[in-house]
Amino acid sequence: MLIAVLRRVSLSVLTLFLLTVFVFVATEILPGDALDVSLSADEMAMMPPERLAERKRELGLDRPALERYAGFLAGAVRLDFGRTLVSRAPVSDIVMYPLRNSLLLAAAVLAVAVPLAIAIGTAAAWWQGRSPDAAISTAAIVGYSVPEFVIGTVLVMVFAVWWPLFPATITANTRDPAWTLLAGGVLPVATVLIGSVAYLARILRVGMIEALAGDAVERLRLTGIPEWRVVFLHALPAAVIPSLTAMALYAAALVSGIVVVELVFAYPGLGQELVRAVTRREVHLIQAIALLSAAMVVMLNLAADLAILILDPRTRAA
Repeated sequence: MLIAVLRRVSLSVLTLFLLTVFVFVATEILPGDALDVSLSADEMAMMPPERLAERKRELGLDRPALERYAGFLAGAVRLDFGRTLVSRAPVSDIVMYPLRNSLLLAAAVLAVAVPLAIAIGTAAAWWQGRSPDAAISTAAIVGYSVPEFVIGTVLVMVFAVWWPLFPATITANTRDPAWTLLAGGVLPVATVLIGSVAYLARILRVGMIEALAGDAVERLRLTGIPEWRVVFLHALPAAVIPSLTAMALYAAALVSGIVVVELVFAYPGLGQELVRAVTRREVHLIQAIALLSAAMVVMLNLAADLAILILDPRTRAA
């Protein structure tokens, strides 16, 4: 057990190190830099070469790539990503509230999506091959296939234009309290929720079908245990354990992959901040957002692996 835990933790640390290399290289090959964005073409043409070199030196753009990577890696270990190139504001202060807001949106979605997906996936597996299963499976495929910006646009048209029940965009600021964001975030949550429930329900349906068809469940039925206990106390836990990794990865993807939803509804999360950073060529800010998003994927995947080790004796034996 201890060796398996150490192996997974070591692999996660190695993955995080490789991610720092990838993020740094990916931002290095972006065209232009912060100086190109902060100065107009006329200012660049009029500025003497000596002054231009001095500005690059002030922004640290003249340092070798390896030296910049060493500084980036040392800061990432301390969660200190430096300052923005133009305004010289601390990157950690800029990222903190958008990260909180994206985590809040993802948590609200998961709090509703997981129990709903478990109920739908269990019902579909129970009615496997019958009309309810066909209807649920079809709805899940459609819900997962339709792009989120299409779902968001339809929800805005229906619930913000035709029936003005909710605001079309969020007017809250980045640093507003959590309840203020949630109060105006019904449509963004619903937009992400549709695809999330469809995806998770399909995974749980497959796991439930395999669990209900297993020998252990058949033996339990022969002992005369009520069917509801067989389904909810024995088959459902057996179906959820193999799905933990997929659920953890999807939870991480919610935080790092809801850029479109945040842009559609003007939600003040990491997505909007990343678009602004790319527009301004704020390399340090792009690196911080990309690395934090990737680190969440790695850490949630590690948490899922450790949970499976604890809950499933077969993995410990292997």
